[in-house]
Formats: sequence, structure tokens, C-alpha cells
Amino acid sequence: MATLEKIRSKGGIIVAVVIFVALLAFILTDLLTSGRSLTMSSQAEVANINGKSVSINEFQAMTTEMEEFNRMNSGQAPTAEQTIQLRDQMWSRLVDQTLLDEIYDKLGIAVTSAELMDMVTGNNIHPFIMQFPLFVNQQTGMYDKAQATDILSRKNSDPMFLRYWNVLEKEMMNERLRNKYTNLLKKGMYVTKAAIDAEVKSRTRSVDFDYVMARYTTIPDSTVTISSTEIANYYAKNKEQFKQEASRDFEYITFDVAPTDEDRQAVYETIMKMKPDFSNPDRNAIEYVNLNSDEPYIERNMKAEELSAQLQDFILDASVNDVYGPYMENEAYKMSRIAAINMIPDSVKARHILVQEATPEASKRIADSLMTLINNGADFAQIARDNSKDPGSAINGGDLGWFMEGQMVPEFNNASFLGKKGDIVKVETQYGTHIINIQEQTKPIKKFQVATLEKDIIYSTKTYDNTYQQATKFRVQYNNAEKFNEGVEAENLTKRFGRQVRENDHNVGTLESPRDMVKWAFENKTGAVSPVFECGDQFVVALLTTVSEKGYSSVETVKTRIERELFNKKKGELLVSRFNEAMAANKDMVAIATTMNTSVQNAQDINFASFSVPGAGSEPALVALAVASPVNEISKAVAGTNGVFVVKVTLEETAETNAETIATQLQSNATMNIDYQLAESIKKNVTVKDYRSKFY
Repeated sequence: MATLEKIRSKGGIIVAVVIFVALLAFILTDLLTSGRSLTMSSQAEVANINGKSVSINEFQAMTTEMEEFNRMNSGQAPTAEQTIQLRDQMWSRLVDQTLLDEIYDKLGIAVTSAELMDMVTGNNIHPFIMQFPLFVNQQTGMYDKAQATDILSRKNSDPMFLRYWNVLEKEMMNERLRNKYTNLLKKGMYVTKAAIDAEVKSRTRSVDFDYVMARYTTIPDSTVTISSTEIANYYAKNKEQFKQEASRDFEYITFDVAPTDEDRQAVYETIMKMKPDFSNPDRNAIEYVNLNSDEPYIERNMKAEELSAQLQDFILDASVNDVYGPYMENEAYKMSRIAAINMIPDSVKARHILVQEATPEASKRIADSLMTLINNGADFAQIARDNSKDPGSAINGGDLGWFMEGQMVPEFNNASFLGKKGDIVKVETQYGTHIINIQEQTKPIKKFQVATLEKDIIYSTKTYDNTYQQATKFRVQYNNAEKFNEGVEAENLTKRFGRQVRENDHNVGTLESPRDMVKWAFENKTGAVSPVFECGDQFVVALLTTVSEKGYSSVETVKTRIERELFNKKKGELLVSRFNEAMAANKDMVAIATTMNTSVQNAQDINFASFSVPGAGSEPALVALAVASPVNEISKAVAGTNGVFVVKVTLEETAETNAETIATQLQSNATMNIDYQLAESIKKNVTVKDYRSKFY
């Protein structure tokens, strides 16, 4: 007991010492490893959105979740291109949602659990829920609240459905949050009376007018001087026009890996060796094709005119097991063997009942029971309406109407086309068990089942290696900017261009999977020649020509663009001066036009909504000048987009307008802009750092 009491009495001290040592060790460890942990954190960061760091694991989890959601919806795995598109969509969503969540928190905007239930099983059902297949009554085709409530009460027992539901729930909540916020903003939008009056006036008046236009191109550039100071001043005043994202320009050449004559001959010899086996009538042609062909057998009865043009003459007099080929078609060598010749209808009218139970065995049992009822005189249409799981046809008594050969899945197709009018047959497909009633058939015609053995003409390993060696030789021999261009000329190659390629771009021209080349461009300096990249069936060598970093284009980069603006401005001033002299001497449009070495043109029925003017093109300043000018007076000279002009209105017409309707339209346009511009306006004042290129 004494020892035990001693331990108890000293226990507080011991615990304190242990905690102190543990804390000291923790602090020291953190200090010693902080550099490494910070580096690891930076390496795992895929985004920094207004100061909030997002790891690659978080972003990938979001993308994977949505990918799985889409797969459950479509029943198909995404293609590589669809995965890239989804990743880009999720990036935009991540940025928008992160910024909006900050605003929601500040404003106290939230969606309560009661609101969520109201969207799902309450009085304000969300459109997502109204269309959700599991919540739609198969008999009525409408949303069924009781059915939805029952399914949701059991959602935790189905992990797959639970994951799906969590995504759907999140989507509804985000949409509701956004609607609440945008509605707040929309209530603050107001269109002034002055704006309404101006719009009413612009819509009220339309005019016919004569105009004289002197284009800037009539004055040679050599007559106008632009100084470097003027360029610098223009740049400084209009710097926001020259904002740019980081991008790269590069030139590249391709070496195509394509089959040679030797490769073609090898494929021909391969298929010729297979001909005896393929032609053997004791061998099942369809099985042989499915085991040996580059393309599987497609089960379908076809008319002669539906077959390949190369087979049409052969097929007319051929018998079952006859073989045609080898023949060349679509970059493949083929041999075709007649697997069957059938006299069958071209189209069938049928109705069906689809039975879908928990297991195939259960489906068969139910189908057998329904068939017994039908065979004993029960009404097929009524049984279809009461029992079929195909909502599209059940409501019509199972009626599918007329369909052509090949429109249905093979098992359903064969039962319908190989059976007889009046037959009631049971068949299994990927969708469940069908009871089919063949109602009508067109007159039987001769059709063929053709098994085609196909061997694609592809390049050999030798061809691949030779092409790679060509590309490598070019890369080694012409390894700087000057030599690269010499090599293109010397080797008579075609130069292609990647312009303004951004860091996360996945496409460059028609290249397949050029992502590594894009990454290389952002890791190197101007003048660098790339290693050999493999892009699909091409090897690529690139020359990096321009590096543009995020920020503002340099004055030198945009000099030509600024010069053009200044040229037009000075030419405009010069032409306005000439117009003023001409108008001082003449009060006649024809005389003014003659002095300006041009002609009088005419436009009719122009108002503020007019997009362009005949003979002048898109000239907003010309439209505004004409609509605002009084009748029979020559206007002042005004500079536009492509030239300087004066107008004389010859006729005006006024139309009745409803100011209240126009005010409603303007208000609607103002609020609609919130929906379209909200995310971009928020992003203008924050910093978003994108590190996706490190990972993808």
C-alpha cells in the first residue's frame, strides 16, 4: 500500500514531466522538420484562392466524386477527353464556390435542413428531384412524394446510392445558396428614368440617310508620324487593355509514324495465312471473327445494297460459306464469309412487356406468369400498362410501333424478325425479360449475315523505330533556333505553330496528347529546342519562340497594335479637317463627296438597334450620328472605326413604343447580367493561383 500511495502522491509530478517532455519533443520535431513539411505542403498545393490553400488530394476527390456521379447517370466511363473537360469544369467550380462561400459566411446566407427537405419531399420540389428517375412513378410518369420518402429512408443501406445522393444534395444546396445571393443583388438593381427615356427615344426614331465616308486606308501611313513617346503615353493611359495571361508561342515539326509498303505487305500475308481456316465450312465463321478479327462481328441481317460496295456483286450469286477477299477497305485488309441467308421482313410492328426484378430468375418467373395470363386470353395491352417497366411504351399498352432491322438489341431484334406475325415470345436482353407480341411484318426479302475478318494496316516496330530515329537525328543536328529553321528548310519539312498556348492547355493544333510539350514550353526559355515528344502517331520537335508571363504585355510586344490605333486617330483628325474644309466650301453632299474623292451612299430604316450600315459595315458611331441628326441638315464630321463620315437624314419615321414594357426589359437585362457576370466580377478583386500544371 505504501508504494501504491507513493505512486499516487507523485503521479501528478510524473504526468506533468511526461507531458512537458512530449511537448518539447513535438516542438523540436516541428522546428527541425518545418522546412520539409512546408515544402511538402507547397508541393501538394493545387490552388491558392484568395489565401485559401487547396491540396491536390482535395481537388482530385472533388473531381473523382463528380466523375462517379456522371458515370452513375450515364452508365459509361468517361473518355480521356471528357475527363479533361470535367477537370476544367471542377476547377472553375472550385474557384467560384470558394469565393462565394466566403461571401455567404459574411452575409449569413445558408440553407437549413428544413429547406432541404422542402426541396425533396415538401411543397417546393426542386427540378432535379422532379426528374430523378427513382422518384418517378412508372405508371404515371410523374414525381411520387411517397416513393421518394420511402427510398430516402433506406438510402444509408445502399453505399453507392448514398454517394450519389450526397452529390445531388450538395448540388441543390449550392444552387439554392447562389439563388439567395443573386436575388439579393437583383433587388438592388435599378434602371433610372433617364436611361428608360433614352431607350424609348432610340427605339422610337428610325431614319433614311445619305452619307459620305472617307476611309483611313485612303491616307498612306507614310504621311503620319508616330513617335516612341506617343506610343509610351498611349500604353500608360490604356494599360488595362494589354493585360495578359501567361502563354507561350512555339513552332514545331512532326514526323508521322505511318505504315510503309513493307508493313502493308506483312498484313496482307497475315490475312492470307488465315484464309484456309476462315474458309473452312466446318469452322463457325462468327466465332472465328470474334476470336481473330480486329473488329468484332456485328449481328445483323443486311440487304445487298447495305453491304460494302466491294461485296455487292459477289453477294448476289453467293451461297452460305462462300468467301470473298482479301480486299482493301478503310486502311484494313478484309475477308468476308456469308454466315447465313434469310428471308425476313424489312420492318416489324410489335409491342412488348419488360419485366425487371431483383434477379434474372425472378424476372423469368414473373414473365412466365404473365405469358400464361396472355395465352389464356388476358388483354396484352392492359397487362403491359400494369406491369411493364418500360415507361415509354407501357403507357401505350407496350406498343413500340414499326422498327427497322438493327434498331433493337440483337436478342430482341432476332425474336422480332425471325418470328411470325401473331407470335408471343419471351426473350432475355441486357435490360431484363421481354414478352414480345409480333403484330405486323413487311413482306420477307433476301438478307445476308456476313462475317468479316478484318486486319488493320498498322505500322511495325521497325517503322516506329525508324521514324523515331529521324526525329532524334533532326533534334541533335538542328539544336538551336537558327539551326532549327535551317533544318526545316533543308529537310523540306512543314512548320506548324502553337500560339498563345496557356499553362493548363491540353490541345495544340491537331496534335494528340501534347501535354508534355506544353509543360516543357513553360519550363524553358525563348530559343530552346525541345526533346522529341511522342504525340499519338507522331513524333514532335518544337522551338520555343515567345515567352509571355502573366501581367501586362510589354510595349514592344503591342507596339504594332498601338501604332495602328494612333495611325487611325491621326488620320481621323486629318480627314475631319478635310471634311470641314469641304463643307465650308459646299453645302451639297455630292460636292462634298467629290472633294473627298469618294461617293454618296445611302442607308434606310436605321435605328439605334441597327448592327451595321450598308456599305460601311459595323460602325456604331455612324449609326448614332444618323439617328441623332435632324432631317435635311448635313452633320458634322465624325470619326468611326474604319473612317470618317458626314450624314444627311432624308427621312425619319417614329413608331409607338410602350415605355413600361421597355422599362421591364431593361430591368430584366440588368438582373440577367448578374447571373452571367457574378463569378467574373468577384474574381477581379482576388488572387487565384493555379498550380494544376504540376499534376496534370
